[in-house]
Amino acid sequence: MLLPALAFLAGVCTLQCCAELPPGYSYILAVIVLLLLRLPACRYVAVFVLGFFWAALRAEAVLGTQLDISLERRTLLVEGTVLDLPRQLPGGRIRFPFHVERLDAGAGWVDFGARVRLSWYETAAVPAPGERWQLAVRLKRPHGFANPGGFDYERWLFQQRIRATGYVRKDARNQRIAAGEVSVISGLRQRLMAYHNGLDEGGTALSLVRALTIGDRSAIAPEQWDRLRATGTSHLMAISGLHISLVAAMVFWLASHVWSRFARLTERIPARKAAAMCALAAALLYALLAGFSIPTRRAVIMVGVLMLAVASGRYASLLQVLCLAVFATLLIDPLSVLAAGWWLSFWAVTVIAWFVAGRIGRESLAQKWIFMHVVLAISMAPLLLVFFQQASLIAPLANVIAVPWVGMLVVPLAMLGTLLFTVSEAAAGLLFMLSGWLLDIIWPWLDWLAGLEFAAWNQHQPGPWTLLPALAGLALLFVPRGIPGRWPGVLLLLPLFAVTPLQPDPGAARITLLDVGQGLAAVVQTRHHTLVYDTGPGFGPAFDTGRSVLVPFLRQQGVRTLDMLVISHGDNDHIGGADSLLHAYPAARIVSSVPEKLPDNAASHCRQGQRWRWDGVEFLMLHPGSEAGLAGNNASCVLRVQAAGGDRLLLTGDIESAAEHRLLRSHADALPADVLVVPHHGSKTSSLPEFVRAVAPDIAVFPAGHLNRFRFPDRHVVARYAAAGTTLYQTGESGAVGIDLAADTADPLVSLYRETNPRYWSPAD
Repeated sequence: MLLPALAFLAGVCTLQCCAELPPGYSYILAVIVLLLLRLPACRYVAVFVLGFFWAALRAEAVLGTQLDISLERRTLLVEGTVLDLPRQLPGGRIRFPFHVERLDAGAGWVDFGARVRLSWYETAAVPAPGERWQLAVRLKRPHGFANPGGFDYERWLFQQRIRATGYVRKDARNQRIAAGEVSVISGLRQRLMAYHNGLDEGGTALSLVRALTIGDRSAIAPEQWDRLRATGTSHLMAISGLHISLVAAMVFWLASHVWSRFARLTERIPARKAAAMCALAAALLYALLAGFSIPTRRAVIMVGVLMLAVASGRYASLLQVLCLAVFATLLIDPLSVLAAGWWLSFWAVTVIAWFVAGRIGRESLAQKWIFMHVVLAISMAPLLLVFFQQASLIAPLANVIAVPWVGMLVVPLAMLGTLLFTVSEAAAGLLFMLSGWLLDIIWPWLDWLAGLEFAAWNQHQPGPWTLLPALAGLALLFVPRGIPGRWPGVLLLLPLFAVTPLQPDPGAARITLLDVGQGLAAVVQTRHHTLVYDTGPGFGPAFDTGRSVLVPFLRQQGVRTLDMLVISHGDNDHIGGADSLLHAYPAARIVSSVPEKLPDNAASHCRQGQRWRWDGVEFLMLHPGSEAGLAGNNASCVLRVQAAGGDRLLLTGDIESAAEHRLLRSHADALPADVLVVPHHGSKTSSLPEFVRAVAPDIAVFPAGHLNRFRFPDRHVVARYAAAGTTLYQTGESGAVGIDLAADTADPLVSLYRETNPRYWSPAD
C-alpha cells in the first residue's frame, strides 16, 4: 500500500512541476503505456503514469474556462450565484466567491461558467450563499506578485478553482435576482457570521473564536498571526486535521459509551460501529460549518477512512489508513498538493504514526506527551523552512499546553455554542464569551513565549534536494531505542542548514527589482552587505509588501542583517512596507528624503555626494542636493551603484522633469548607466529625451504593476526608450527582475522570475 501511494503521489507532483500541460495525444500514449505495463514489476510505473494524467485531466478541467484578455479593464454585466459567506475586510469592503453563469460585455449574454473572486466596496448589501445576483463588475485573469520566497497568489487561486478576480462597480443594475436555495448549514453560517460581526472584535479572543467556529480568519490581526507563527501554534486557528480529529474522537468516545448502555441497540449495531458513524457525522458537520474548505475536506477524508475501517470491523494499521487517505484526497482533488497544508498535515500524522505511536516504555503519559511535541517540532522543521523559511524553536513549550487547552476546552465550548445558537442566541453568546475568556487566559503565555529572542529560527529557503536527506535523517534519529546507527542521521540534516544561497563575488553586485504591484522595492546585495531601496506599498493594517514580499525574499536569500534602508520619498507605494521590514530587519542605517516619516527619528537625510564602498562595490548618492525648491517626487533619493568591473545601475525613485534637469546640470558625467530603474514608473512627467540620452541605458526596468490604474508605463515613454535601443522590462509582467553587475567587464546579466519559474496555471499573454 505504501509504494503505490508514493508512486501515485509522485505522478501528481510531477505534473505540478511542469511549465505546460501535456498535449492531447499524450493521453493516448499513456493508455498504450498502461496496457504495456501490465507486468507486476511495472505496476508502480503504471500507478505513477495514472497519477500524472489524472492530475493533468483535473487541471485541464479547471483551466478550461479562461477570461478573454480583451475583457480585462472593461465593465461587464454578470449573472451568477454567491458561493460562500462574504468576508468583512478593512476599508468597508466585503469579498466573496461568485459563480458566473453568463456575462455580457455589450454584445449580448454569453456563457462563462467559472468561479471568480469579487470585492465590493462601500456597500450595504450582504449577499448570502445560494442567492443569484446580477452585478456590474470589472474582472482580470488570475495575477499576483511573482517573487522568490513570496506567496504564490496565482497558484492559490488556481488551487481554489478561481478563474478571475475583480470588483463590483457602483451601478444601478446591481440587484439580487433570486433568493436561491440556501441549505440549513449555509443559513446557520450566515446567521453566525452576522452575530460575530455584531460582537466587539477589538480583542484577541473573539476573532479567534470566530475562526474556530465558522472558519473565518479575516478578523485575526497580523500581530496575532505573528505570535501564533512564532510559537508554532497557528495550526490551532485552522479548522483542519487537529480540530476535526478531536471532535470526531470526543464524539466517538461519547457515542460508544452511551450506545453500549442499551442492550437492544448493541444487538443490532455494535457500539464501535455506531460510534464510528456518529464520529464521522460530527466531523462532517463541523467541516460544513467551517465552509467545507479544502483543508477541512482533506481532514474529513482522513477521519472518514479511519472511521470506515472501524465500522467495517477490519483491522487497518495507521500506515494503511494514511496511505488510503493519500489516495482518497488525491483522487478527489489532485491539486491539493499545491497547498502547504496538505504536506504539513500528512507529514504530522506520519510523524506521529512512525516516530511516536505504539512505542512501549516506562515513561509516564506526561513524558510521552512532551516527547511527542518535541519530535513533532523537530520533524516539522524541514517542511516549515522550505515553505515559510521559519520554524518555531519554542513550539513544544507552546503546544504542550495550547493543544489540550484549545482542543479540549475552547473548541468543545465553541462548538456547543454553535449548536445552541439555533435555540438561544443568548446562551450561545455566553459560551462564545467563555471560549474567548479561556483563550484570553492562555494568550499571555503565548505572547511571552513569542517575545523570547530565540522563539523562531529564520533562515534561507533550503534547496528542494535537501529535503529527502533531511527526512531520512529524521527517520534515523527517531527509530526506537536499541537500534544502532541513529546518530548519523544528524549528517543527513546538515545540507538543510549548511547549503546556503550563492552570494555575489567580491566587486560584484546583485540587484533584484521585486514585483510589488504599482510601487518600487529593490534589494542590492554585495558579498557581505545588503541594501534595500524602497519597500513597496501598504494596503492597510492587514497587508503590506514589506511583510509579504520583502521579508520572505530576504529570508529566502539567507540575509540575516540589513545594512541600510533607503526610502526615496514619502509616497505610500515606496514607503508603505517600511514598518514591517524594519520590524523583521532593524537596519543599521536609514536614509531618506523624508526621515521624519520613519520610526523613532532614526533616519537621516539623503544628500548628493554621500559615498561608500562595500566589498569593492561603490555607492554614490546623486540627488537631492541642499538647494531649496525640491519636494515630493522631485526630492527622491537617486542612488548609483557601480561594480568593480564598471557596470552601473541607477535607482531614481519618482523624480520628474524638474529633478532630471537638475541632474543634467550638476551630474551629467555621472548619469551614464548600463541599467536604469525608470523614474516614476514610466510616467509621462519623467524620462525627458535629454535625460534618456544622458543615461543611455542598455537595460531599463519599469517598476509598474500589472494593469495598474495609472496605465504606467506611458506608451510615449516606452517608445522613447525603445528608440534608444534599450531593452525594456516591467516588474508587473515579468515578475522580479534580477540583475547581476559583474566584477569584471562582462555585461550585466538579467533574469526574469516568470521566465525562470514557469508554471502551467499562469495565464498566457
